[in-house]
This record gives sequence, structure tokens and C-alpha cells, in this order.
Amino acid sequence: MSFAAIKRWRRSSSARFALIFLLLFGAAAIGLFAFVNARALAHFNAQTDEWLARETIRMTPAATRADAIARVDHHNQSDIHHLRPFGLFDPAGRRLAGSPATMPPGKVEDTPFDLQAHTARGAVTLRAMMRRLSNGDHFLVGQDLQESRAFAADLVFAIVWGGLALLLLCLSCAVWLAFLQERRVRRLTESLHQIMAGQLDARLALSPRRDEIDELAGGVNRMLAELERLMLEVKAAGDNIAHDMRTPLTRLLANLRQVDHGRADCAAMAAVISDAVEDVSGMIAMFNALLRISELNEAARRQAFRAIDLAEIVGDATDFHEVAAHERGITIRRIVPAHLAFEGDPDLLFEAVGNLIDNAIKYTPSGGEIVVDLAAGPVLSIADTGPGIPADERAKVLRRFHRVESSRSLPGNGLGLALVSAIAQVHRLELHIGDGKPGCVVSLEAA
Repeated sequence: MSFAAIKRWRRSSSARFALIFLLLFGAAAIGLFAFVNARALAHFNAQTDEWLARETIRMTPAATRADAIARVDHHNQSDIHHLRPFGLFDPAGRRLAGSPATMPPGKVEDTPFDLQAHTARGAVTLRAMMRRLSNGDHFLVGQDLQESRAFAADLVFAIVWGGLALLLLCLSCAVWLAFLQERRVRRLTESLHQIMAGQLDARLALSPRRDEIDELAGGVNRMLAELERLMLEVKAAGDNIAHDMRTPLTRLLANLRQVDHGRADCAAMAAVISDAVEDVSGMIAMFNALLRISELNEAARRQAFRAIDLAEIVGDATDFHEVAAHERGITIRRIVPAHLAFEGDPDLLFEAVGNLIDNAIKYTPSGGEIVVDLAAGPVLSIADTGPGIPADERAKVLRRFHRVESSRSLPGNGLGLALVSAIAQVHRLELHIGDGKPGCVVSLEAA
């Protein structure tokens, strides 16, 4: 492994998490092994103490010292490995039979204790218990601890080496998992570097696991898609602004040059000034619309929301545009309830409905019909009998300044539907454009 890779691993959160996990697991494993060892030794000691108590109780009914000596000698002879010695001592502590050679002084009767003694096997450690018999003699039962201590040593040996093997296995797994995680994060970082280098269509790769990192990467991908859309929209807006403003600015410049050369009389100059005012007013209206869309996107207008009658708003907007429709020979048919409660900004909603009706009037031929339909939900749909919007253009017309090529000869700047879309977002409504067969159907409905 290179020095740079080691430095990267030292800074890696995955490596730190793997190390912390390893330390916690190691501490837990050590605690568990210690508990198992302690419980195993306690179990063996409890079994030994139970046997000691049982043997001392069995000796208690011995009638005479001779019977007790005979029982001790018989047991010691049958204990060929000298692992469980019996001993008998008189009241003065002198040995009468068995081993050890001397009675341990100061020991509490009927209580287990550890004893260093010399037996037929030599110097050993015994677990012992002593009891006073009815004639005053002292009976001692011992259990050699060699087997339990050998088992304890084997258990500790198995725990130590098993723990080391387990820690080594966990370390390998932790390093492998940290390596996989670090490689995954590095790939995500490389994708981000590609995006920062200008590849706006690049996205973060998702794994089949769909874990929290995939959830984060999915959120970043959605953010990148929105950023790409906004940047493309800004670029398209710039192109459309240049396209739409070139004609009025060129006309304004030509008229001003004509006036500047002094070749126009007063009437012509008045006409030129009138045209210039109209062009400048159109450009100001366009920029005002842009500012309104930006204000709406900031959602600052939600502070003006109040309870309103949406049916009244739709009716007022329809009344406002009905004269213009009548002048063009277009019929507006209403399907609007008497009342429909809603919470929103009445001015914005009036503007949105008015823009939709104005668009419908603009593209509906003479003799056509516009249907304004409002239902609970709320669901507002405005259908016309015009040429409609092609399916591949319906999402694009919601962008600022985008206009269908066939409508560029008509007045407008391509901001109407963008403004309606912004108002709809503020009111948590969804704007849909569909096919009226013939014509177009634009609807606003609750998200």
C-alpha cells in the first residue's frame, strides 16, 4: 500500500468506524470470554463444594472412631490416583488416618477452603471441608484442584487464541468493508468532480442495495437534475430574450436614427415616439413579469393567503375576458359552482386564471369555444378549440420565454404559462397541459 493510500485511510471515516467497531467488538468479546471463564470456574467449584458437603455428611453417622478410621482407609485405598484424600484427626489435631499429615489450624467447620498439603501425590492444592464428629474427632475431605485448574488453563488458552483468531477475522472483515465503502465514496467523489468539470448530465452511480448512501446519492441526483434543468432554462431564457428583444430594439434603433437625421415631420416623429413607447412598454412588461416569477418562486406571497371563494375568483376572471372573447367571435361556456372555499392569494389566482383564459382566446379561432370548468378538489380546467400544443412541447412551454414555433408571430413573450406555473407552485397546485381533441386543455388541481 502506498504512502498516499495510508494517509487517505487515516483520514477515512470508514476506516475510523471500522476501527471503532473492532475495538468495541474486542472489548465485548473479552468481557464475554471473561464472564464464561468465571462462570465455568464457579460451576466447577460449586460441584466440588457440593461433593465435599455430601461426603462430610455421610461420615457423620459413624458410630465409633474405629468405624471412621476404617471408612477413611477404605476410601483412600480405592482412590488410586490420590485425587480425593480423606483425613481423620483426634480432638488435639493428631492424625488418626488418611492424609494430609497435619490438621489445618483455624479452619471453620463445614465451610469449603483451599489447602496446601502433602499427600501421596506430593505437595498439592486441595479444596477441602472439615467437620467435627460426635466423639470430638475431626473429619477432613479434600478434592485435588489439578483437574479444574488444568481445565481452567485450557479454557483460558482456548479463549485467548480463539479471541485472537476472532479479532483477526473481524479486523480483516472491517478492513474489507472499509475498503468497499471507501471505494464507493471515491467513485461518488469522482462523479462529482466530473460534474464540477462541466459534465452536467453525469450522475452518481447507485448500487442495488438501496441503502442510506444510495438514498443520499439519489437526492443528489435529483438536485443535479433540477440544477441542470434550471441552467438549461436560464440558457434558453437568455437565447429567447435575445431573440424576442432583437426585433423591438432594432425597430427602436431604426426609428431613433430616422428622427436623429431630421427627415421626419412632426406627425412622423409622433408616430415614431408612439412606437418607441410601445416597444419600451413591452420590454418593461416582460421584465416585470420576470421579477414577479422570481418573487413567486421565493414563496414570499404565501404570507398574504386567506380564505377565499375560488368560484368567485374564476367568475371574475372570466367576466373580465369575456368582452375580448366576444369581439373575436369566441364563446365562453362556464361550468362553475356557486361557491368553492379555498385558501390562497386572490390577486395571484385572478392573474393565473386570467392568463389561462387570455391564452385560450389568443389561440382559439373565430367561432370557437372556451370551456371554463371548476370542480371540488379544487380542479380548474380551461379547454379551447384552437390548434393545441404538441406533446413534445407541453413541458417546454412552462419554461420562461419558450414559445411554440407556430405562435412566434403572435403577440406575447412566452412568460404567461411560466407565471401561471409559479403561482400554482405557491398554492401547491399542479399545472397540466393535455390534448382537447381538438384544442388544448390546461388544468390546475391540488397536488
